[in-house]
This record gives sequence, C-alpha cells and structure tokens, in this order.
Amino acid sequence: MKKTYLFLLSTLTVLSFFSWNCSKTYTFTPVSPAVIATPTPTPVPGTVWVEATANAAFPGRGAHTSLVYNNNMWVIGGYNGTLYYNDVWNSADGVNWNESTASAAFSARDGQASVVYNSAMWVIAGAGTSLYNDVWSSTNGRTWTQATAGAAFSPRLLQTSVVYNGAMWIIGGYNGATYYNDVWSSTNGSTWTQATASAAFPGRYVHSSLVYNNAMWVIGGYSGSTYLNDVWSSTDGVNWNEATANAAFSGRAGLTSFVFNNAMWVIGGDANGSFLNDAWFSTDGVHWTEANASASFAGRDIHSSVVFNNAMWVIAGYDGNTNRLNDVWYSP
Repeated sequence: MKKTYLFLLSTLTVLSFFSWNCSKTYTFTPVSPAVIATPTPTPVPGTVWVEATANAAFPGRGAHTSLVYNNNMWVIGGYNGTLYYNDVWNSADGVNWNESTASAAFSARDGQASVVYNSAMWVIAGAGTSLYNDVWSSTNGRTWTQATAGAAFSPRLLQTSVVYNGAMWIIGGYNGATYYNDVWSSTNGSTWTQATASAAFPGRYVHSSLVYNNAMWVIGGYSGSTYLNDVWSSTDGVNWNEATANAAFSGRAGLTSFVFNNAMWVIGGDANGSFLNDAWFSTDGVHWTEANASASFAGRDIHSSVVFNNAMWVIAGYDGNTNRLNDVWYSP
C-alpha cells in the first residue's frame, strides 16, 4: 500500500506542476450532430432510376438489340417507325455514344437477336424489307462476317437468344403467320441443331429469355391471342418446366429481362396498349417481387436492357407515341 500511495502522490505532484506551469489553453468545441456525416444508404436495386441521357447520339428506335462487349454497351439496328437501321453504336458510360458504323454488312432490320459468344458479337435473324434467318458476327462493331445466309431455322423476328452450355440458342419468334415454340442451338453460327420443334410452352414472340441457376428461362410474350406472364425453364432446351402459369407481374409483350444481384429481373413491356415502367425480380421464377411500380423512365416496350458497371440499364424503345425513344437510364 505504501508503494502505491507514493506513486499516486508522485503522479499528482507532476500533474499539479503542469497545471501550474502550462500557459497554453486548450479549448474543445463539441461537434454539432448535423456536422457528423451520416452514411448514405445504398438504394435497393430497381427502386431508383437515373437518366444518363435524354437524347443519345443514336436516333430513336425500338426492337433493336443491346449487349455488353469489350467494356462497352452496344446498340444494334432497330426501327424508328419509318426506317430500319443497320447502324452500330457503343458507349462506355451511357452518356456518350460513338457510331461504329452507319451501315453494317447485314441488311437493316429490327427484331433480331444478339448475344456475345466466342469473343464476338452476334446478330441473328430479324425483319426489314423481308424476314431473315441469316447470322452475322463482329469483333469490333464495324466489320461483320456472315456465318450463314440461311440458317436451318425458318426466317423470323422477335425471337430470343441466349448463350448456354457452350452454345448459342434461339427460342420462339414469329414469321407473320406462325408463333413459334421451337428451340435451336449452334456452336459456330452456321450449323444449327433443333432441340425441339414444339416446346411445352405456347408459341410466342416479343418474350424475353435469360440464363439463371444453370438453366435457360422463357418469360412472358405474346401468343397471338394472349399477353403472357408465364415462366418456363430448361436445362437442355428439350424439356421445359413451368415455374408459374401466372406470375405476379401482369401479362405483357416487349419486356426485357436479365440477371442482376443474384436474381432474375423483368422490366416494362406492354399489354393491350398499356405501356409499362415497372420492375420485378425473382430468385426462383415462381415468386416475383415488385421493386418499382412506376420507374422514372416512361412506360415502354421493345426497349433493350443490359447489366453494365454494376447497374441495370434501360435503352430506348417505344412508349406508344409516334416517335421512338433514344433515352438511356440506369439503376445501381
């Protein structure tokens, strides 16, 4: 106890010495709570949409295709209500768009399908002055090489395409008379193999497709009499399983879909002249959650969507008015 007492006494003596001999005064001002930075909450995906540009350099259009390639977003072809396009544009930020070519080697068209496969961009089928079943590829957006002028599948438009299990796939579409539910695949763009002539889902076009959880998925579309909101999946292109006949989102055509944040997403579309700007997501294809009932962008169909720079993007499309759109939006 004596040792401890002496130490404390010594310490107090030293503190007393400094309190008597320090001439500098230290003033501590309390920080106002308003000054303390509050972390900005991360927005829930799909709830907040930001306009990258209201008027991109490319002309307004719908039924075009978009994809992500070489760290850029790309816009290919489409229709403005009067003209069919075969131009190709790219952007690294969604604001500034560069024209790779005003007139690609493939004929002007809309309703084509596009994918990235084997380190190249691909354009498949579509319609312009006629219906097509040709297939083209490019590694730079300027020079396009024809893989085939006439694929084994019949000419069509507004089919969907995905890359799955080491191959490109074509699903459904329309030829002006028939709504298809056939499924085809190719590993080179020139030779196409029919997986099935008649899948379990009804024939359709202006539907959407994606790859999720090691399966191909088909979502919505138009069957010629019905705007669909069914959801189907397949691991082989032959056998298709119905996840739901009636998803929570309304039946629609001209929607887009993609995978983001470990979920499948559906954006917009139209039903009986009602142009939608809602956003939905699902992790199983059965249960769908509405992230946004009315996004900041105008309701639309036959737009395009991609996932780029950790964000969802919506590009151009048709809002039911005379002019096609050329705006670009994203949601982090």
